Amino acid sequence: MRNSLRATAAGAVGLGLYSWQIEPHWVEIIPQTMPLVGLPAALAGRRIVQVSDLHVGEAVDNDYLRATLRAIADLKPDYLALTGDFMTANRFEHLDRVMTTLAEAPIAEVPTFACLGNHDFGKRFRDREIADRLTDRLDSAGVRVLRNASVEIDGLQWAGSGDLWAGECDVWNALDTIDTSRGAILLAHNPDIADVRGYRDFRGWILSGHTHGGQVRFPLLGSPVVPVKNRRYKRGHVRLDASRDLYVNRGLGHSLQVRLLARPEVTVYTLAQA
Repeated sequence: MRNSLRATAAGAVGLGLYSWQIEPHWVEIIPQTMPLVGLPAALAGRRIVQVSDLHVGEAVDNDYLRATLRAIADLKPDYLALTGDFMTANRFEHLDRVMTTLAEAPIAEVPTFACLGNHDFGKRFRDREIADRLTDRLDSAGVRVLRNASVEIDGLQWAGSGDLWAGECDVWNALDTIDTSRGAILLAHNPDIADVRGYRDFRGWILSGHTHGGQVRFPLLGSPVVPVKNRRYKRGHVRLDASRDLYVNRGLGHSLQVRLLARPEVTVYTLAQA
């Protein structure tokens, strides 16, 4: 009996150490094919690398973030997609650290697009002054922040929504200039955006983060806490309908340093003609 209890206690301690010290920094590279209607033939085979939920601040080891972003160059991206929650801050205290952290990524070498997440609006997710200042800093570093806006480069259509929890989401305006005869990529931090109105005839992919993949998953039970209304949108690829796909990236950072069966993720999409 004692030996059994000791083994159970040792297992619990080992699992605790793993979920605290190992998995939160054990990044998984996920390959994903991205078929798009009307994709120019010259873009087939090009790569988009998605990074989400850095949560730069006190909770996340900055050396880990910098090393991960530095390694992105080895993935040979043609485009970068950054899907929000750059920091966890009350006000402006982590803006400089966000920029020095992102400087490790190959932003200067490839077109980089972004949307903001709820934590980029401060502690209560509603302070637009913080989000505006972060947007300005990102834009000045070469990151095109799309807040209910769209842009086209190399024949590839990009759009970005304002954050849902911050009250900025406006899919109608985000997609206003999109040519719906061709596929597009919509960056939206919170995957619940897939269920809001305003898509009209949008065809393409929605790239999100926000959930951290549930962050803690128990065998058979799943994740007890997932910050979305639609629990289909926990992680990974979700086929929404015949014309729309959603991908939920598990993110790199965390608010609390613990992960279990939800490793941090960098997603590598290979463009293909649909």
